[in-house]
Amino acid sequence: MPQKGQKHTEETIKKLKESHLGQIPWNKGIPRTDIEKKKMSDGHKRNGIKSTLGKHWKVKDTSRMKNRKYTEEDRRKRSENSRGDKNPNWKGGISSLNVQIRQSLKYRQWISDVFTTQDFVCQDCGKRGGNLNAHHIKSFIDIIKDNEITTLEQALNCDELWNINNGKTLCKSCHINSENYGWKKYNLKYARKK
Repeated sequence: MPQKGQKHTEETIKKLKESHLGQIPWNKGIPRTDIEKKKMSDGHKRNGIKSTLGKHWKVKDTSRMKNRKYTEEDRRKRSENSRGDKNPNWKGGISSLNVQIRQSLKYRQWISDVFTTQDFVCQDCGKRGGNLNAHHIKSFIDIIKDNEITTLEQALNCDELWNINNGKTLCKSCHINSENYGWKKYNLKYARKK
């Protein structure tokens, strides 16, 4: 290969031409399907943009797109048709109790109440706003074990779990450094026993 800006010699050009003689493109002689023909002919009609197979084209005229908007009822029906066991990713309702509780409306309300009562200020470093977390002083899992909670209904009726005084507003870095963040508390217990 020549360097950038240099030209091939006459001999190299002749060899390249000879090497390509007799080669037939893979799609030569294969008839196009009706769908491919339609896509190609439609491409010429769309604002002068030629469509090629496998590539996306952009519509400059958005007036045609206005008719494609779905009504609220259509969106609701489409949404209902892909919820729960109708969704192809459905695995039989295997969400853990922890996930169910943390996704509940009551849990989100508890977080909001903790932030509001502590004025959105980290209780360790005093930083206001930012990436805040609601931290359980008595750990979430300990409350579930102590009260022997096995269902979402039991969790929603447990007063200790939703006690605002058990909550503490922490920024993300202070929350990670707290003694009962994630599995840290259990890892410490296990390390002390050794």
